[in-house]
Amino acid sequence: MPNSTKNKNNRARTVLVGVAASPGYTMGPVQMVSNREITVVDETLPPERVAAEEILFQRAVNRAIREISAVKQITTERVGADKARIFDTHIMILKDPSLMNGILDLIKKKHKNARFAVHVKLKELISEFEKSPSPLLRERALDLNDLYNRLLDSLNDSTPVLHSENWEAGTILAAHELTPSILLSLKKGQVGGFATDSGGRTGHVSILARAMQIPAVSGLRNVSLIVQPGDTMIVNGTGGMVIINPNEDDIRQYQEKLKAFLKMQRELFTMRQLEPMTRDGKYISLLANIELPLESNHVLDFGASGIGLYRSEFLFSRKGFPSCEEQEEAYSYIAQTLNPHPVTIRTLDAGGDKLVPNLTITGEANPFMGWRSIRVCLDRKDIFKDQLRAILLASRFGNLHLMFPMISSLQELRSAKAIYKECREQLLSEGVEIPELKIGMMVEVPSAVMMVDVFAKEVDFFSIGTNDLIQFTLAVDRTNELIADLYQAHHPAILNMIHQTVIAAHHQGITVTVCGEMSSDPLSTLLLVGLGVDALSMAPWSIMECKKLIRSINFEDARMTAETVLNFDDAAAVNHYLREKYLQTITDLGISSSITSGETDAVSDSLK
Repeated sequence: MPNSTKNKNNRARTVLVGVAASPGYTMGPVQMVSNREITVVDETLPPERVAAEEILFQRAVNRAIREISAVKQITTERVGADKARIFDTHIMILKDPSLMNGILDLIKKKHKNARFAVHVKLKELISEFEKSPSPLLRERALDLNDLYNRLLDSLNDSTPVLHSENWEAGTILAAHELTPSILLSLKKGQVGGFATDSGGRTGHVSILARAMQIPAVSGLRNVSLIVQPGDTMIVNGTGGMVIINPNEDDIRQYQEKLKAFLKMQRELFTMRQLEPMTRDGKYISLLANIELPLESNHVLDFGASGIGLYRSEFLFSRKGFPSCEEQEEAYSYIAQTLNPHPVTIRTLDAGGDKLVPNLTITGEANPFMGWRSIRVCLDRKDIFKDQLRAILLASRFGNLHLMFPMISSLQELRSAKAIYKECREQLLSEGVEIPELKIGMMVEVPSAVMMVDVFAKEVDFFSIGTNDLIQFTLAVDRTNELIADLYQAHHPAILNMIHQTVIAAHHQGITVTVCGEMSSDPLSTLLLVGLGVDALSMAPWSIMECKKLIRSINFEDARMTAETVLNFDDAAAVNHYLREKYLQTITDLGISSSITSGETDAVSDSLK
């Protein structure tokens, strides 16, 4: 519920709490973004107008494709090709024969006007996405609505949605929902932050906001109804809170938080060249997770020791699978850029929340536990062999490691290794010199943990994917906000599984990396170090923060702390103990992630 008071100008001061979509702090004048009201009339055309209506529709499609291509180019230049990938999907939809023929059939056979035909067919598609059991697909219905509006605008030759020429620099956008094209159509620096009723951290707009370093809060429910012309807003994207018409005390606190946030960012860059070593000499390798080859250019700038997880599925996100040659070029680029630092390539991890055109099954009742990851690769050996061959060809730099995802049985692992061996022997027979690669597996399902002693004899390293391990072990859909409180990284079952995996790995002389979200959470970092993991892999911008934390502790103390919490019987007890022991230390270090958790209390206080 919002909290409202009156400030000295008799304007309502209102505090709203939502989802921390993109970190940072900003304050500025509010600009409301209203959804365009679309009017569609069902008109039956006389036969002589049908041909002209077909031409009108085709021109509108071509115009929309040109506009989307232009927005994609802007996106690529500003925030990189991976964030622009959604616009490839838009273009694919506009070129999809079944959709386009369906619209043309309504025009030609039913003599319907083009706007009505577009409305009917695209709304059918949007409805399918909204009814999907997959939260990711339901969220993508927003992107389809963006496409729907653009195509109807093209048919109407209407003006742009926003008239932003006179907006002040640092304007705060308030809306029920925003689309990627709206955000990217604005001039650089024009928008300081945004606040929306809908959306979450996984939406494309939130992803773009983080990439563009724009503070944002989503999931505010009714901010678009509360704000008025002339309002001022503070956006606390770190804590997930906005204050409409802040008072003098709010502004003072905002300025202090902003100053601390910027200072923390500057200070963290001084950690880049320092070793991630505890005070008593325990070295913890800090690695980066990346999605695109070009990201490898900046990984070392953040102080990474290499790449612990390259998500190769993003090469497959366009229509049509990448060729072996295209993959070899991408993998070689990363390997050469990071050489001699290690680069771990995870083989195609399609399915679940990772949608791959022409491969992912979108109608599965439970996609996270369906046809995905290694199951797809073992069924589609043609795709798998192309990828393995490309990785082997790129391994000439000597720093590539290979990792198989979502292994749940020994048969799966041995089958994957057999296909790898077949590909390697084929290349050797062709006269290509191929080094032996280190082969690892993801530990992310309970069955893998139950057989971890056996698996440890079959691979060169483990990488624990805590996101899925928590989800599968606790039977909690990690994308479902209704049960978010049940998704507990510090659940005793999870901690004991990690501990069991580390013991089995070290018994066989192999290493363990953690590459889930736990690795970049301060309290979890301290716990994972104490549990004995050898490496942590995370988003590049989290590395310096994690390094600062590791350098502030003693390993022996962290080990004893982990030993203590392994005896606790619920997550609440673990969290309480860790906070009592470490929260002040983390706060003193100025770690932003702990500021986020600490601000929960401040938000609660402001609502009292």
